[in-house]
Amino acid sequence: MPSPSRLRHPEASLEELRGRLLAVICDAVPAGPAPTVAAISFGAALDQRTGTVYGSGPLFGDETTPLDLPAALGALRPDVEWHVLNDVTAALLHYASGPRPHEHRKVLLLTVSSGIACRTMDLRTGTIATDPCGLQGEVGHLPAHTELAGHEVRLTCDCGGPGHVAAYASGPGLRRMADVLRDRAPDRWRASSLGRAMTDGTSFEEALGTALDRSDLLAAELLDAATAPVADVLRTALSLDPELDDLAVTGGVATGLGHHYKASLERHFAREGLYLTSDLMPDWPANRVTVCAPGEANGLIGAGIGALSHPGGNATPDTTRPRRTKTRHYAVLRDDSGLHLTPRPTPSPGPGELLVAPLVAGVCGTDLQMLRGIRDDGAPVIGHEGVARIVAVGEGVQDPALRPGVPVVINPTHPDDDSFLLGHNVDGLLQERVLVPATAVRAGLVLPLPEVPPGVLGALVEPLAVARYAALAMTEHRPRTLLVFGDGTVGHLAVRTARRWYGPDVRTVHVHHTPAGLVWSNCAPHSADVRLLSEDLSAERLARTLGDGPLAVLIATPAPATLPCLELALEAAAGTDTVVDLVGGLPRPAASPQVPGADLAEVRAANRAGRPQPPYVARFGTASGHKVRILGHRGVAGEHLRYAAAELCRAPERYRDLVTHVVDLPGAVPVLARLAGTTDRIVSGRRLVKLAVRMGEPS
Repeated sequence: MPSPSRLRHPEASLEELRGRLLAVICDAVPAGPAPTVAAISFGAALDQRTGTVYGSGPLFGDETTPLDLPAALGALRPDVEWHVLNDVTAALLHYASGPRPHEHRKVLLLTVSSGIACRTMDLRTGTIATDPCGLQGEVGHLPAHTELAGHEVRLTCDCGGPGHVAAYASGPGLRRMADVLRDRAPDRWRASSLGRAMTDGTSFEEALGTALDRSDLLAAELLDAATAPVADVLRTALSLDPELDDLAVTGGVATGLGHHYKASLERHFAREGLYLTSDLMPDWPANRVTVCAPGEANGLIGAGIGALSHPGGNATPDTTRPRRTKTRHYAVLRDDSGLHLTPRPTPSPGPGELLVAPLVAGVCGTDLQMLRGIRDDGAPVIGHEGVARIVAVGEGVQDPALRPGVPVVINPTHPDDDSFLLGHNVDGLLQERVLVPATAVRAGLVLPLPEVPPGVLGALVEPLAVARYAALAMTEHRPRTLLVFGDGTVGHLAVRTARRWYGPDVRTVHVHHTPAGLVWSNCAPHSADVRLLSEDLSAERLARTLGDGPLAVLIATPAPATLPCLELALEAAAGTDTVVDLVGGLPRPAASPQVPGADLAEVRAANRAGRPQPPYVARFGTASGHKVRILGHRGVAGEHLRYAAAELCRAPERYRDLVTHVVDLPGAVPVLARLAGTTDRIVSGRRLVKLAVRMGEPS
């Protein structure tokens, strides 16, 4: 909500402004019978240890009389436990909680809005260091220099000081810079897209953004003049601390102008970078700059993180306080009465174990079979697809890459130990904390990720790895046609990667099991050459679509449909050089009259978690007297998971639409309950391909 401020109420005294501020905050916190905790993201220079406000130009002008804000609020509302965080600290806590490359050491977040400031976090320790006054990064009040229309500009900051960074680069400063440019170059102003739009009554912010979209030279000159002091700050930060691997710029000005703001900073770095470093590595400074998307550095979420990390006091992560160990976490538990969001004790990792915090988890077809009672796997918490971050490491873990803060993907299938099958007989990822047993850690099933797939695409890592494994196993047979059964995630991924992994000339035929699935594929940006519905699909009709030449068949269906699809494919492909990958599950034993004497479940189980290599492929005679090669696989190898994660980072737009539904952990309960009680995949009126569960608490 807008703060009562000097900018909004220039006639009010300091006492009136502070009184209004306290009233607005207290009124926003409801009273209740239970103890209440309120976390505030506050735009001011304040002592991060105590919450004492020293000053804020936008709020109080040049007034710097300290205000013990938590104490003042506590006097008015003693029923509330108050946490006050500087807004940049809060935004940094949120930004740093998201997926980051595990090799990153430090991140600096700089906000450019009504004021300008920055904070730095050491990701290796989770600390935000402060000086003896509890301050850090008041860069908006550093002296600065910039020019417009060929001459130096001298402006006064909202704090009353002359020539500060914020005087030129803040939101109010940028507006004042526009006034200077209009006065200095009136003819160019009237001729520019920016000047014409403002003359027509368009707001400055909208007019500037539109003018930049239209490549207006005057607007670009204005923006470059305003960002010059910011580029100086970032350049200096990199010079003083080369461990800064991420320079994130947020705030209404930077986020609102988005790629234009980043391009302006890059122009400054290109004109004047770092001495010698920019000659040796020209892109090194610019490659470290990120202009945050809306919501990527949210101060309210960060304030909540700070309060949850330090109950009972105002401190946020700094060098003076240890980080709080989480003692309870939430999980989606299933039992005989259904699904429940339930708090559980958070374990500490024992010898050889890891504790991880899932960032995003996917729900797949086998999960739905477990919820529907088709499979009797006993894990109370399902979920084997997703990306997590290591929280704690038990004694004796030998791999130095497995350390707190590292993003990882967990291979759900152990090659040798039947006691570990993530989300099936071991609690899975639909919870805020997961204990990974030593047997999985020793086997190398916890795989560090150099880069995390953006957004919720981590839910696709494991199914894309399955499609990758199948492609590697069958592409050596040089198929001219890929026949895919199943319109779940693996089926769609196999179609989308066919020409890249099987060859540019391969044809794709995709058999769907529901009309809704076929309708979805018909509207998708990437779909098969031929799309069919399994209802009443005859072998003769299917044969007409397969064409000549070798055939690869991928069967990625629920277990009850695997054998019928295999039999349909073999009948349609009679006489064709055919290889089949049984991705879908099978009962034990599994027999088909089309393949006399073959235990297909044994064939499928012969390849497990990427072993052996190359995979075992069985050769059988069919009932029609032809030969067929059949393989299957339970799980994938680590190399397939790493490749899939890298592929999602390389080409996210190719796969983004497959994640059709995204919920948080509480929101997963009603969605999964609905899917458990029906056989369709319609959620909120839309076809579900992949459900991604984004965890509410950062790691």
